[in-house]
Amino acid sequence: FFFFFPYMTADNDSLDSALDDCLGHARAEGIRLGEMLDRLGRSSFCFASLLLAVPFVQPFSLGPLTMVAGCAIMLVGWQMGAGREKPALPESAAKLMIHGKGWVGVLRFCKRLLCFCRQFTRTRRASWVSGEKGERLVGWLIFAGGALIVVPAANLPFNNTLPALMVIFACIGWLERDGLMVIVSLGWGVATVLYFLVVAVALIFFGSQVWAWIGHFSFLK
Repeated sequence: FFFFFPYMTADNDSLDSALDDCLGHARAEGIRLGEMLDRLGRSSFCFASLLLAVPFVQPFSLGPLTMVAGCAIMLVGWQMGAGREKPALPESAAKLMIHGKGWVGVLRFCKRLLCFCRQFTRTRRASWVSGEKGERLVGWLIFAGGALIVVPAANLPFNNTLPALMVIFACIGWLERDGLMVIVSLGWGVATVLYFLVVAVALIFFGSQVWAWIGHFSFLK
């Protein structure tokens, strides 16, 4: 196993163990998110952010869950950026029960995603994601991704996917000590902003055209 993934660290081990533990509980009686975070220490910031962001890696809106998860991601990112020891979630989020087929699917996807990313992540530019400054940078990237997730965008396709990828790659950068993933995370953030701008311009343009068309027919009457 270590031949294929030679760059694993203690953070990798703790996260992998937490995912396996969580997966076992999700298949059985379930476990609350707050209980899992208490076991992980500083890795809990990225663990919580991954779990909350992964369900958005699909093109459709998740309705009310979008606001709840997005705000929780913002809170986790803000606390990490502020230098907290571990995330403190609202009681409703901390009591979130990780149980059932839905969460089993999310956890499996997390494991597959991490294994896939370890094929190209390396310990590069570690200073960008290490120490106090690196941790704060990753925290604020997670916060920004959560803020973009909660932007109301009229259920447009991929409006949550792009910022979710921003959060995910920020977490991967910290967990794998790969500073280049910070650039990838920023890239997804820029892509999200450009997507929203293009949609806004299109709506303004076509909206003005519709009003002009309505005004034209009103004048004829």
